[in-house]
Amino acid sequence: MAAKSKGKQRGEDLKQEDVIQAVVIADSFNIRFAPITKEKPKSLLPVANLPILDYTLEFLVTAGVQEIYVFCCHLADQIRTHIRQSKWSECSSCSITPILSECCMSMGDALREVHDKSVIRSDFILVYGDVVANIRLQDVLEEHKKRREDKTCPKNRNSVMTMIFQKVPPGHPSRNKEDDIFLAIDQSSNRVLHYQRVTEQSKLHIPVEVLTDNDDVQLRYDLLDSQISVCSPEVLSLYKDNFDYLNRDDFVKGILINEDIMEKTMHVCVISDGYMGRISNLQMYDAVSHDVICRWSYPLVPDTQTDEQGQIISHSRHNIYTSKDVTLAKGCVLEKNVLVGRGTRIGSDTRITDSVIGKDCKIGSNVIIENAYVWDGVTIEDNCFVNTSVICDNVVIYSSTTVQPGCILSMNVEVGPSVKIESGTRLQSTKDEDDDFGDDLTEADQDAVSIMNYGSKSKAFLYQPPEDSDEEDNDIVQDMWGLSIQSESSTETSSLSKQSSVDEAMLDDEELFYSELLDTLVKAKEDNYTTENLILEINSLKHTYNIAITDLYGMVMKGLIEIPLRESQDLEPGAQLVSVKKNFAKYSPLIKNYIKGEESQLDCLHALEDFALSNGKVNTLLVKILHTLYDLDILSEQVLIKWHNMDKEDEYKAIKHQVAPLIKWLEEAEEETSDEEEGSD
Repeated sequence: MAAKSKGKQRGEDLKQEDVIQAVVIADSFNIRFAPITKEKPKSLLPVANLPILDYTLEFLVTAGVQEIYVFCCHLADQIRTHIRQSKWSECSSCSITPILSECCMSMGDALREVHDKSVIRSDFILVYGDVVANIRLQDVLEEHKKRREDKTCPKNRNSVMTMIFQKVPPGHPSRNKEDDIFLAIDQSSNRVLHYQRVTEQSKLHIPVEVLTDNDDVQLRYDLLDSQISVCSPEVLSLYKDNFDYLNRDDFVKGILINEDIMEKTMHVCVISDGYMGRISNLQMYDAVSHDVICRWSYPLVPDTQTDEQGQIISHSRHNIYTSKDVTLAKGCVLEKNVLVGRGTRIGSDTRITDSVIGKDCKIGSNVIIENAYVWDGVTIEDNCFVNTSVICDNVVIYSSTTVQPGCILSMNVEVGPSVKIESGTRLQSTKDEDDDFGDDLTEADQDAVSIMNYGSKSKAFLYQPPEDSDEEDNDIVQDMWGLSIQSESSTETSSLSKQSSVDEAMLDDEELFYSELLDTLVKAKEDNYTTENLILEINSLKHTYNIAITDLYGMVMKGLIEIPLRESQDLEPGAQLVSVKKNFAKYSPLIKNYIKGEESQLDCLHALEDFALSNGKVNTLLVKILHTLYDLDILSEQVLIKWHNMDKEDEYKAIKHQVAPLIKWLEEAEEETSDEEEGSD
């Protein structure tokens, strides 16, 4: 069933081949959190992300596209209703037609449906509905058409797809690790010779014939895949004839493998200017949202758009965006890169930075919101702290509640008061019908578990992603800000060499992260960063390189030791120790932000052990360093004693012996304290 918008019917005054068409796959943002199944997918974010779709449509209309077909399966009614009720229904320059289907399982199925409807008559744009871009599509389309008209070169004339890339170096925040691509390209024609997705791989494989059969081969790993393609109509027929093409990767690999048989080719276009980013997971949701607020995507920025009531968002210094009827109490501060939606009220002495606040929200006094996304109708009471999280529609966060980084509170969740929501927690407002909580708990018991973990007024239950035992890629799971890989099933089936490759890739990421961390700490010292800003910088690096929190503890401590040692390398050990102590004292709030409980203290101690083994200066100063951390209340005597009493491998026994006097002193001090307490009794 298709419902066409009221826009002017294109093609009446133009030749069919002159009409620019586009196919938008609108489901992609939602299905990345809950894969498409025959049943309605269980999603933590059960709403279509319509503002993102609006940016995609705006990009296409601005680029001169005259017919857009929006294909939607999951949450199709929301998308169709939005198009009918929004400005798109009155768009005079373009017709926008939703195509609804409830049986599609992949992008390939969607394109086969589009083929059956016979609506595509010429070259068309294929794009996901979660792309934000401001590039010149007309230039790419013209290049694609000219290539197909080239009668002197059959491989150009037989091109069926031009994929759009942009040069972005590895490690850049806007690069999505899921979409890291290694390409071999014929430099003279931009024809694709080899295509490999390299997620979690440290070795690249390229067929020998690619190098031997081509004179001018360019190898590229510095390209960002926009997931925007200019396609010939034959693409739809090729999908129709090959049911094993589930996505664009399958299509590309199929064309390359069968190039000699099918006589079809593909090309790339590398964009040197403009902006493009695809919001395929929360890591990219964060990165692209920040880029939009910082105006990298101009003219697709908040103050050039209108809300559903046609109201313009105003823009002021430091990238502060406010809608109509926003109420800001005395003393509240919108620091930088903040958007506040219509009808929202913010209390006194509240501080918001690098965040998006939706419409009709109520935010109390003395609240701190950093790098968070607060959707519509949210209530946050006094003295709360929300950091690097997504707070969905109609959530209530009661007073004095802390939401730590990486959390998602889904629709209608209520948490608090006076609780701490641990990092990476995903909460929903209803119980799962198939949850047994490990045993036969009554509904009252389940409510009691919620209250115990999330506050006396809570209405929150831990979200468990659906398990599908039939899925071959069940070992790949989504974390909050990117991909993480489970190793249980994959490790059993992989070879030792494959596991070694994964370990090498992880090591490379850790080395890159640590190098960036050292640079950040040096810059923080030179520019006198506040502790809050330094924590934000480090957390951003952690998400970029997908570093485990347990590794982060040790790396932060290692960096705070290495920098003063590097600066005082020509001094005596005593002077070097003084330099380290000063650094510890200066950054004590930073250390305590990461190293709090027993587990994080042990992780820190294990990292210091390894550091001492690899660095003679640290080995010499280790006992004094541990004593300093104890004096600063960063390491407790109980944890130090527990760590020292652990069984050690041979390489660590010298360190255990070296630290023994400090441990003996701590034990004696503990015994004296116990004796004094008994005497006082």
